[in-house]
Amino acid sequence: MSLSLRLATVSDAHALVDVYLSAFAKDSIAQLCFLRNKAVYDFWYNMIVSELADPNSHYLCITSPSPDSPSKETIIAFSKWNTPSAPISVDLPAWPEGGDVELANQFFGGMFATHRRLMEGRKHWYLELIATRPEFQGKGAAGMLMRWGLEKADEEGVETYLEASPAGKPIYEHFGFQEVDRLVHNLEGKGVEEKEYLEVIMVRPKN
Repeated sequence: MSLSLRLATVSDAHALVDVYLSAFAKDSIAQLCFLRNKAVYDFWYNMIVSELADPNSHYLCITSPSPDSPSKETIIAFSKWNTPSAPISVDLPAWPEGGDVELANQFFGGMFATHRRLMEGRKHWYLELIATRPEFQGKGAAGMLMRWGLEKADEEGVETYLEASPAGKPIYEHFGFQEVDRLVHNLEGKGVEEKEYLEVIMVRPKN
């Protein structure tokens, strides 16, 4: 499969939302906090458009020739990398209607606070988000997105930070990340199969 990496633009925002919703369709937090409705779509679209204008945020996308028209490209994966100059904010947005606002505040609030506690004052690149369409997982797209940010961190001689699922932990360890903390979110009584949701906090030392 021929894959290409490039910086995302505002014209890609709709495609990025589609990739995100596809990649996290079975994720318990996404299911509970972000119902599949217009309010959620608009929330992610507006956030991505706003962040694309931020010089400290780098949205990258992986494209593949479209099956229906090889001369056109399809975005199959994307990532958001934040530069070492990006402030570590703990401010929570106004969540879209219909979702579990209490859980969203707990989940993202805990994630933001942990990032600040561990990394404030330490220069680092932050992999805030990476998403691949399920049908394209395992094709190398995520690795291309990872290496882009890691090369930046190595060029600048700084650390790299991310949050991972337990399943993703071995993959990130392959790239040199080490577990430094864990966050556990109770999902009892939320109507999903999982009883708890675990995030592994990982840091890659500077080279």
